[in-house]
Amino acid sequence: MKDLSKTQALFLDNKPEFLDILGFTKSSFNSETNVYSCTFEPSETLTHSNGTIVQGGFIAGMLDAAMAQYVLHLYEFKVTPLTLNIDVTYLLPCRPAEVQVTSKILKAGKSIVFTSAELFQDGNLIATASATNKLALHAKK
Repeated sequence: MKDLSKTQALFLDNKPEFLDILGFTKSSFNSETNVYSCTFEPSETLTHSNGTIVQGGFIAGMLDAAMAQYVLHLYEFKVTPLTLNIDVTYLLPCRPAEVQVTSKILKAGKSIVFTSAELFQDGNLIATASATNKLALHAKK
């Protein structure tokens, strides 16, 4: 991983607005385990079942965002990871409260990156995902 403080600053300067909708609060990287982590606090507006369960699409979005952020940091925001495929497995319901998402890069090639992620709440594994991303040159506005 490149200099995380540099890429964190780049990320915060260019953070997509949808992360605020998902309740993104922070991210970090563990260089010993090569695990990238994100914290989200999904609100009741992202729920169904009388405000008690976060809708699965938003959970998939959190997992996908954590995997993409890792790729962005790894490549210092010089590429855009386009999700070609994502496979999500839901294990437990997710409440509208803080969750942690950990992501790993399984294999990185010249134009394709394979990633995985796990979403935890109160120490319980809620959902897992794996994804295939195509690396595209970073689009300029």
